[in-house]
Amino acid sequence: MKLLWRPVRQINPVSLPAGIRDFLLDTGSLTEHLEYYCKDNFTLELKAQSWQCPLNDEARTLHMQNGRYALVREIYFRCGNKRLIYGRSIIPATTFTGAERRLASWGKRSLGDYLFTQRKAQRGNIEIARIPVDNKLFDLAYQGINITNKNELWGRRSMFYIKNKPLLVVEIFLSDVIKCKNI
Repeated sequence: MKLLWRPVRQINPVSLPAGIRDFLLDTGSLTEHLEYYCKDNFTLELKAQSWQCPLNDEARTLHMQNGRYALVREIYFRCGNKRLIYGRSIIPATTFTGAERRLASWGKRSLGDYLFTQRKAQRGNIEIARIPVDNKLFDLAYQGINITNKNELWGRRSMFYIKNKPLLVVEIFLSDVIKCKNI
């Protein structure tokens, strides 16, 4: 099912779920936001990283031709033993020039730490979407995780530009994210 990503400015904030509204609308580093709520329990789990064809919607957003490969990095933001957010970064091969080559071996570090500390990194618009249970992003977010209640999720995405070179960051908020504020 195709997602409808809508720019934040077109969304009435009251229509967003109250428990994750501040996360969805946050224009700063999501890593820093989570570290605040999780205190010493925050970790980042690298799920996978490989060269692959992005999802069709991701390729269109990045203006990539079909069949082109990008480095796709998948992570979970964790608070203790709970996975809160599934993150997916799509970095086209053309972005890996100069200092940005180091992103290919970024490992378990937060990509946000890089993006928000570089004077050259600029963030495009934040877009928000509901992620229905029959969407590929829902499946990717919960792949390998046993869940009993399958309810739609919410996600956001942003284009970042490092020296005018694009990368796409997608963040899917899992059902446990609301609980991190109470830990």
